[in-house]
Amino acid sequence: MKITKLSGVFALLLVALAAPGCGKEEQPAEANATVEVTATAESAIGEGAYVEEHESGKAAFNVAADGNVKAAVSGPDGKPIREDVSGTLLWKDASGEKTLPLTLDAKTGLLVAAGPKLEADLTEIGYTLSVAGKPWNGTLHVPAGGTAELYANAKGSADLGLPEGKLGPHGGRIEIVGDDRLELLVDEATGDVRVYVLDADLKPIDIGERKVTLGVVAEAPQVVVLAPVAATAGVAAGAYLTGKLALAADPLKVTVAVRNAGRSAVALCGYRAGAAFAVHARAPRVNVRVKTDWHAHAHAHADLKAKADLDPKVHVHTGAGAKAHAKANVNVKAPSVRVTPPSVNVQIKAPSISIPKPSFKASASARASAGARVGTH
Repeated sequence: MKITKLSGVFALLLVALAAPGCGKEEQPAEANATVEVTATAESAIGEGAYVEEHESGKAAFNVAADGNVKAAVSGPDGKPIREDVSGTLLWKDASGEKTLPLTLDAKTGLLVAAGPKLEADLTEIGYTLSVAGKPWNGTLHVPAGGTAELYANAKGSADLGLPEGKLGPHGGRIEIVGDDRLELLVDEATGDVRVYVLDADLKPIDIGERKVTLGVVAEAPQVVVLAPVAATAGVAAGAYLTGKLALAADPLKVTVAVRNAGRSAVALCGYRAGAAFAVHARAPRVNVRVKTDWHAHAHAHADLKAKADLDPKVHVHTGAGAKAHAKANVNVKAPSVRVTPPSVNVQIKAPSISIPKPSFKASASARASAGARVGTH
């Protein structure tokens, strides 16, 4: 009888341990990715679908390299919405802006459109969906390989295992784009952008031939091509890439495209392949804005340069060997010197330089010999 009771208790313990969630800590969700996989969307419009989560449901997109677009809309319960749904695309590329209708394919229940071939490192495609009379708005920044390339690069970068929340040596966000580790940061006061290339030890290296393009969704969508920094005091040419963004707060989305030696790679910050990317009002933001001292350093360097350029240190001596000494960008030529009795006027033409006019008596011999000597050093 005792054995029977003990066995019963032991069995209850086994059942309790086997119950879902018991004995395990909950795993945190990704920064901006729902835990729910997008199997339904992928089965509808193909593997590699990119999905955005709105307040009232999800919108899945498959943008092909040839410009053909397929989109599927689902409700909060995950069920497809195939009635009372329509939309348009605002396609921006080198040729300008095009508005394309998204039409409902009755056979597949998908919204379809035919856009131009994708050629830029990032093409901006805005969308407006009407779902049961309610608008869903968003912006995609799509690489030349389409959303499939975005999906594939997200899967590849996940295998590199960068520690969550790891910051770069300058305090910026680290993002893996293809084979590169990039540090991205934006000055919160000025909007100045810097992107550093990091080695395996997360130390800055020369940018080489890399071209970096940012697609940003914030108060308004922006596409910015960064430029290599020029050599300045204490900074080597090519130490980082730089540009400017108009940001009043951290953006909702940042897509980074890198082209190097004929190869390209792309990453959407915070995106995980197979999960929806939240774009509604409660969605987390991409933390790229930081407080820097770049502005102060730039002013200090400008002030030093201005002093070096404009400090003339002009010395005017009187007497038989009258001289006007000027440094830094001051040239004194014969037409600028007039010697007349009983005074000598020295005129030096240089920006922001004012030189007192000494007066003294000159002899007749001084006038005959064309006057006082004026030198610079």
